[in-house]
Amino acid sequence: MVGLSAMRGLVLVLMSLCSISGKGVDFSETSQLLELKDAIVDPHNMLSSWKSSNPDHCSWFGVTCNSHGRLSELRIPGGNFALSGSCLSSKYSDLALHGSGIVRDCSSLKKGKFLGGKLSNVIGKFSELRVLSLPFNKIRGELPTGIWGLTNLEVIDIEGNSFTANLSTINFNDLKNLQVLNLGFNRLFGEIPNSLTECEGLSILNLAGNQIGGYVPDFLGNFVKLRRINLSMNRFTGSLRDEFWSNCHVLEHVDLSGNFLNGKIPKSFGNCIKLRTMLLFSNRFAGVLPLELENLEMLEVLDVSRNRISGVLDEKLRVHCMTVFDVSRNLMFGSIPNFNITTPCHFDNVAFHLSYFTQTRVETHLPFSRFTLAMIHDFSNNNFKGSIPFLPMIPKTGKKIDYAFLAGGNKLSSGLFRENLSKNCHNLNGLFINVSNNIISGKIPSNVGVKWDCLKFLDASTNQISGEIPKSLVNLRNLTVLLLNNNKLSGEIPSSVLNFKFNFSFNNLSGPIKMDRNATNCKNFIGNLLLHRCQFISLSSVPPQEPLALGFEALNSTVSPDSNQAKKGKNSFELVLIIVPSAIIVILVALIIVYLYMRKRKPNSEVAGISLPPPPPPRSPHHRPEPVVVFKEIGVQLTLDTVVQATGNFTSRNCIGSGGFGSTYRAEISPGTIVAVKRLTVEMCQGVPQFNAEIRSLGRVRHPNLVTLIGYYASPSEMFLIYNYLPGGNLEKFIRDRPGRANGLKVIHKIALGVGNALAFLHECKPRILHRDVKPSNILLDEEFNAYLSDFGLARLLDDFETHVTTGVAGTFGYVAPEYALTCRASEKADVYSYGVMLLELLSDKRALDLSFSTQENGYTIVSWAVMLRREGRPEEVFTAGLWDAGPEDVLLELLHLGLLCTEDSVTGRPTMRQVVRKLKHIQPASDC
Repeated sequence: MVGLSAMRGLVLVLMSLCSISGKGVDFSETSQLLELKDAIVDPHNMLSSWKSSNPDHCSWFGVTCNSHGRLSELRIPGGNFALSGSCLSSKYSDLALHGSGIVRDCSSLKKGKFLGGKLSNVIGKFSELRVLSLPFNKIRGELPTGIWGLTNLEVIDIEGNSFTANLSTINFNDLKNLQVLNLGFNRLFGEIPNSLTECEGLSILNLAGNQIGGYVPDFLGNFVKLRRINLSMNRFTGSLRDEFWSNCHVLEHVDLSGNFLNGKIPKSFGNCIKLRTMLLFSNRFAGVLPLELENLEMLEVLDVSRNRISGVLDEKLRVHCMTVFDVSRNLMFGSIPNFNITTPCHFDNVAFHLSYFTQTRVETHLPFSRFTLAMIHDFSNNNFKGSIPFLPMIPKTGKKIDYAFLAGGNKLSSGLFRENLSKNCHNLNGLFINVSNNIISGKIPSNVGVKWDCLKFLDASTNQISGEIPKSLVNLRNLTVLLLNNNKLSGEIPSSVLNFKFNFSFNNLSGPIKMDRNATNCKNFIGNLLLHRCQFISLSSVPPQEPLALGFEALNSTVSPDSNQAKKGKNSFELVLIIVPSAIIVILVALIIVYLYMRKRKPNSEVAGISLPPPPPPRSPHHRPEPVVVFKEIGVQLTLDTVVQATGNFTSRNCIGSGGFGSTYRAEISPGTIVAVKRLTVEMCQGVPQFNAEIRSLGRVRHPNLVTLIGYYASPSEMFLIYNYLPGGNLEKFIRDRPGRANGLKVIHKIALGVGNALAFLHECKPRILHRDVKPSNILLDEEFNAYLSDFGLARLLDDFETHVTTGVAGTFGYVAPEYALTCRASEKADVYSYGVMLLELLSDKRALDLSFSTQENGYTIVSWAVMLRREGRPEEVFTAGLWDAGPEDVLLELLHLGLLCTEDSVTGRPTMRQVVRKLKHIQPASDC
């Protein structure tokens, strides 16, 4: 009895202590949390404190208890934001909707650390749970149904995982306390259920990056406490009623971008007086911009680009202090209004960074990665006409800001050099203007520089500007880039242009420009310049040993006025003057002799066109073999006869590939000496003299990732090229046969980098070379999976003073860039597009026009397919079987992003091949991938 009394007393004491402390111990929740842990995969030991030997679960990582010792908050953020992409997905990601209404800084997450596995339904037993926050992990499987019975829940934040659920079947009736619902970037489908109306206190709603469809329900506009809503990158259809926003007085951010919404933009947006961000881009909205938007005096970002908005941009629509105003890629016309700012602008609170615009054309309009304080207005690619207003009139704010005015691709005709710009310059740190591809005419005022001292960047290319380039313009102290190519300028080029980056090609300008002895400032040259000695300077990082870069520096060493310096360079300069012309004369004489000889001689071989030749007749002992022009010796004499015989008279048994320009044959010239012979379709060539002129330049081109051009033969009836033979086959065969082989990410990256290096080199040659038919069948492999780009010798050479070449479309459908197919205007960016298609094929095992796309709409390609999967939050479905599971996923997603970036519709939105190569080197996979 005494012992029993003592035990009861001890229990009473313990209960008293618990009562005094105000905190009880719930041992059942400890076991439930351990059960939760059993279903989770924890590769980074984030839950190391979750163990039975430590029964106080309130002290465990990520766990917060209330005053009764019950679990009230479970917060375990991961660092796998690259998978979901939500931190980087939107071009306005600094305004994205994350967490409890606070913009989540991705850099603060535990990069590389995450939880995997599944979320057990035991989560539904924590009845006092208020906050469930597991963002940016790799948790998969069905979303536990037990969550929807937790009546005390205020925050559900599971963004950036791989949860699946049919949103239509979720019942929100018990979640009357819910304030934050963040289900973004998972794998949800279905439609928004009506039961969500029970969550009357909802403040944050983020459903972005899922596969949710149907109509946007009207009741979303009735949440009186809703501050942020993000429904972007889903499948919403239909239109929004004009009265949609009936109770939006506290609404700050709206993102409906990347859906299929149509109809007019609701006038009721004008009721949302606290709205700061309005993102409606990439939908099908039509009609005009509602004038009610002028009520939004706090609006900072308005993006309605890539819709079908038409009509005139009304001058009554004031932009107030918006940092971004984007109406590009619509059907608008008329003139750009001269908007006025009617309220003070508090730019101290504005920090809009262009570095977030990684997937849009805005960054490519301006060659700067970041603004600190900026205002950006983008009117590009519409049908605006008339005069250019400089908007807005920036008031004094205490801090100077950068202002970017982007209106390229319209029909603006005048007003570029307005007098009143000086009023803006007083309040600007830098002015950035892109009005390229308009019809602006007139002369540049001689005193323009007096009032333009804030100008940093000006792209007025492809207009009708005439007259001379004033010295006052090129002497501006802040100017860094000046692009005036494709105009009607005349006169002499001022020498001070060497102080910044410039492009004056396709004008009537003269030179030469005086420069220093080593011509170092020529590196500032962008594009091409007629009559300018800088055209011989290699602007890229091509190593000096490359054949096309040799010898040109001497041509740039102009004699300095300093007589002592002149004497120092006299000997080398005289040698150049003697050697170079002599070499040119010898080559020309040799070409003339060969040409005249072949014209007098009737070809003995009758192989012509696409027909196969008969066997060559027996040769007399005195027969003189027709030579082959050789660029690289292979230890065996090459003649027309030896090559034709080695291919078996171009018989099909030796054919190893066919393309648009002809067929390629395996030819064993002598035992152990094998070459590849590409027999050209003569009808496609422009004639022997033109062919000789182009192919001889290409014979000097050498790069580790280019198939070596050994030599060639050309006559009116027969033309072929001789390349080194690669036994590994082409990339097309590699992709076709890969499902039966284990080739991982390292091989894919090696091939992509090799092809990228080859194209970057061709684009930086002097003169530049366009390939025009980049595709897997033109990429050869050796046994080590080194990639070699072939058929570059068939591309039209692009002279150094051209920015594009207009010719017949020479590529293959599915790989041809849109602008090339429509206009026949090829450029380096057309090669970049084809490279992007090739990269998507390499990642996915799909063809550019795969048979699986036949059920889709006409024109559906691998690009459309990959864009759709990424937009729907299913990027892993792009990759070939086993590749995604082998990972690493962040590298794979970077490669996918690069492929889609290369295939942007907008030419300016695509990177250069040199930028592609840098990116590939930056995302180099680990050696064991």
